Amino acid sequence: MQQPVEALGSSVQEIAARCGTSTSTIVRLAKDIGFEGLKEMKLALAQEVGSLMTRIEAKDLDYPNGHARDLLENTVHGLEETAAGLDQEVVNQAAKVLSGANRVDVYAAGSSFLVASDLVEKLKRIGIYASTYANDYLQAISSAGLAPSDAAFAVSYSGETRSVVESLAIAREHGATTLALTNFPDSTIVEVADIVLPTSVSRHLVPDGSLGGRIAQLWVVDLLFIELFASDPERFRAAYRKYNEILLRKISKNRDRLGLGEAGSVESGADDAAPNDIARLVKGEE
Repeated sequence: MQQPVEALGSSVQEIAARCGTSTSTIVRLAKDIGFEGLKEMKLALAQEVGSLMTRIEAKDLDYPNGHARDLLENTVHGLEETAAGLDQEVVNQAAKVLSGANRVDVYAAGSSFLVASDLVEKLKRIGIYASTYANDYLQAISSAGLAPSDAAFAVSYSGETRSVVESLAIAREHGATTLALTNFPDSTIVEVADIVLPTSVSRHLVPDGSLGGRIAQLWVVDLLFIELFASDPERFRAAYRKYNEILLRKISKNRDRLGLGEAGSVESGADDAAPNDIARLVKGEE
């Protein structure tokens, strides 16, 4: 009750150790107060934490920087925790699945949908067929149409968003390889995911939809993108070049329409810059 956010991110073993008791006692407590188990209790706790007032006091707004420093420190701390807790082998495994998938469907809701959209855009940039759906009904229809050659990727910070969990479960039932990006390793979504990519954010200035959690998710997405490119540079460089050619043509047309003049041409080689930058990053060059 004193540290609800920390409790949400802890396993039953960690909670028991912090409370100086056994894991069975923690489970019994959850059942004694009306839940089926610890997972259901944590779901209710997550909903309550999300409705709590933020730890922001009006008097703090009198200072020149307000809460800018707190927000920055929380966000950086969340990134550091996520980087420390992420297994590179799991990242490589996830990249291999996405690279070999015939089709990738991405499921999310709320602020996690922004992350899902970013993932879809990045996959499309390198020629991987990917889609996401803002509508729960369309997510369910999509998941039922997947096959063993496909992959389903769920983004859920809590790991308990019902529609997202159900869509991932349906995709798995149809043979698709399932991946999940979540902050809580003992959440329901983990049970229907073949591969779990965890963020490890423990501090939240704003309990519900925090910047720290979203930035950590986006960091994992960018890491996946780099690992994908590294896994088959020739294949993905060609796709990236084609994508950039389209963007450059569009930018050029818009500049002409606005009377801004030339921004460079496709023939200038500018479209090679981005994939070459990624290639250098992959090789560890400065």
